[in-house]
Amino acid sequence: MKNGLLIYCMLLTAAVAYLFYKVSKNNSATPKSEIVVPEGKGGNIVFINVDTLLEHYNYYKDLRDILTKKQDSIDAVLKNRGRDLEGAIAMYQKLAGNMSEEQRAKEEEQLGKRQQQLMQFKDDLLNKLSVQEDALQDSLHKHLTSYLKDLNNKTNYHFILGYQRGNGILLANDSLDITTSVIEGLNNRK
Repeated sequence: MKNGLLIYCMLLTAAVAYLFYKVSKNNSATPKSEIVVPEGKGGNIVFINVDTLLEHYNYYKDLRDILTKKQDSIDAVLKNRGRDLEGAIAMYQKLAGNMSEEQRAKEEEQLGKRQQQLMQFKDDLLNKLSVQEDALQDSLHKHLTSYLKDLNNKTNYHFILGYQRGNGILLANDSLDITTSVIEGLNNRK
């Protein structure tokens, strides 16, 4: 009986050793960190490097240039009006000593109104610029998604992800990067 139990334990040990060998051999062929996606089950996933896309996408550059010119124009107008107000304040300070109390009060009130008007004008211009920026962002988004929909009709990707430093995707296989072909397609599209 003891010999039978000993033989049984030896057979079990040999079987466990064999299974351990098979499992370790399979694990060395496929590293644990690798995710294997079965064919036809989500294998059509690609990504676009958003930073690279925006750096080389001509339509985006054009929109950015439009916004920069508008912002520069607003800055120039505000600087001119600010200088005019500063000149009026400097003139007031120079002449204030020769004015009556009533004249000084009246001049200070006018300067205060001019300053408030300038601040209101600045706020209005910045609000208009913000609305224009939103419209241009919408135009950019529509242009990009329209192209990607056309592209996807030909390629049938399951997902087209946006990869950008600091966002959700930490690492992506470079073989899934379609950024260059998307940039070429977008820039050639009329």
